[in-house]
Amino acid sequence: MSSTPVSVTQNERISWLTVIKIAGVFVSWAIGSGFVTGQETLQYFCGYGIYGYAGIAIAMLLHAYLIVSFFKLGYEKRFSRPLEIFTYYCGEKIGKVFQVLALGLMFSAPVVMISGFGAALNQHFGISSSLGSIILGVLCLITIILGLRKLVDIIGTMGPFIIVLALGTGMYYLFNNIDGLKHGIEIAPTLKMSRIAPTWWLAGLYYTTCTPMHSAPFFAATATTVKVKKEAVYGGILGVILYGLGGTTMFSATFTNIEVLSQQMIPNLYIANSISTILGYAFILVIFLGIYSSCVPSMFALCVSFRKEKTHDYNVFATVLVTVSVLCSLLLPFDKLLGLVYGAYGVIGGVFVLFIIAKQYQEKKAKYN
Repeated sequence: MSSTPVSVTQNERISWLTVIKIAGVFVSWAIGSGFVTGQETLQYFCGYGIYGYAGIAIAMLLHAYLIVSFFKLGYEKRFSRPLEIFTYYCGEKIGKVFQVLALGLMFSAPVVMISGFGAALNQHFGISSSLGSIILGVLCLITIILGLRKLVDIIGTMGPFIIVLALGTGMYYLFNNIDGLKHGIEIAPTLKMSRIAPTWWLAGLYYTTCTPMHSAPFFAATATTVKVKKEAVYGGILGVILYGLGGTTMFSATFTNIEVLSQQMIPNLYIANSISTILGYAFILVIFLGIYSSCVPSMFALCVSFRKEKTHDYNVFATVLVTVSVLCSLLLPFDKLLGLVYGAYGVIGGVFVLFIIAKQYQEKKAKYN
């Protein structure tokens, strides 16, 4: 494993602007097609009624633990290739297996996201979903070619905008339909809708364990863009808090009209359109930004795993990757793709989390012996 550890002093000044930017990077990455469209809310939380809130709490606590771990490790080790984080946690042989599995998710996750944007355009404008997929694919390709630092700058500015508009929309809908909240919570477990897991607590775990397979390489690399380790750590924690607030708000809003929203491919777009036609158009933009800012990091991590950034081969590889992703996004409906991909990687990521915990336990044990 090739990495260059760094030593830092404890007296370095923290830039809170950088903390906010890192929080924005996390929020932008986390608010992908599932969250911003509302399909994650339905499949991971709403189907379990009141226990869905406990599922969100489990998910956010595990998110915070993992993100802080990846930021700290990435800052200290400075891996030459992002996928080296898997061999660090799991050893050379098992780590190689996880690298292959991670590459699979780095490809399949953007496919789901691209499909989600196509579905949103189809629901709102009635146009072919393939057009939305192509538009998103072209913009993803441009960003990937620009490189990591430009990527962090671009998506870091999107997070606050996305979360504010999502929070505002969810809160407005929730308070204007608050009378339906209790009823929705009660009947949700009886409705026919997709559920990612048989129990609420397992769904809460899956919500987070499907992410470390592609978040670990990206956030380990992102940590190298800050000057002080605490900037990344504090930014990660702030990002999880904002993400949790946004998720809980949209989750509660969905309950207020669960019978109708559970039948929508893009429930959050239905919510926005029911408030205002203008807001519906604005939410199309939010859906695009949320999907774009989650799609690009996975594709970037996959590209730099095979080709050196800012080279001709890298650009060619990125072009082929984006093209194939767009084509694959047209094979299955968005909701089916989301359940299939993230359900499978929820299990795989859960095993990886156990390796992370074991590695950290070994390090602490060695430190105090």
